[in-house]
Amino acid sequence: MLLAIDIENRKADFGLFDKDKMLYNFSIKSNQDRSANELSLLIKLLLREKNINSGEIDDLIISSVVPEVDRTYEEVSKLICGKSPIFISAGLKIGINIKYDNPKDVGSDRIIRAVGGKKLYKDNIVIISASSITTIDYINSKKEFLGGVIMPGASLFQESLAKESAKLFQVEIKKSDKILGNSTTKAMQKGIYFAYQKAISAIVEEIIKENDLDIKETTIISTGEFAKLLDDDNYKIQEIPYLGLFGLKTIYDLNR
Repeated sequence: MLLAIDIENRKADFGLFDKDKMLYNFSIKSNQDRSANELSLLIKLLLREKNINSGEIDDLIISSVVPEVDRTYEEVSKLICGKSPIFISAGLKIGINIKYDNPKDVGSDRIIRAVGGKKLYKDNIVIISASSITTIDYINSKKEFLGGVIMPGASLFQESLAKESAKLFQVEIKKSDKILGNSTTKAMQKGIYFAYQKAISAIVEEIIKENDLDIKETTIISTGEFAKLLDDDNYKIQEIPYLGLFGLKTIYDLNR
């Protein structure tokens, strides 16, 4: 079995694969203070809750955008399966062509989502990763990664309001139908939601316009914790939870 790990700034997603099937997935906070022993024990306990024996894991593959934890996770891999993990890095086959001035500039998190998206859809795709840091990337039907946009996520909109005002506070991030709020809490919630949703909608539409895309031949994909905020009347959005984990599995298969 394969354990795929997608380490982002605030959390790490785990997916356990047996052949092409994901048997189980879970997430934990990206805590830099945890030791390899603590992490490996936590992972084993979470797997055991599902009656999964960690001793059956043959390999680990990891995408990390938090370099400070890479050495810890290398030790975790050795504790779980007795060998070093595969880290997403230059030199691996990924099945897509990175059309960047410097391809090494593209974060491994964006790469694995692009690979996962192209595994599922052969046409043009726009991938919205709606997490604490939000990315919007365009990969064409020729499997060329042509670039994207990096912007604050909805949680950073929320935090900036509370940080910059002595009287404002943390609120639940939620969808809304109407723009005006009749309390401070509702006004903040609507401001966060509409600022985030409208910004993403405008960016996606600009990508479609600039690249002269036919919306009927372009798939819009969303993933991440805030993906449910992203409904749009102008185009259909396919929500795919844990897209990066499927990308990791695809890269693993390409490099076996």
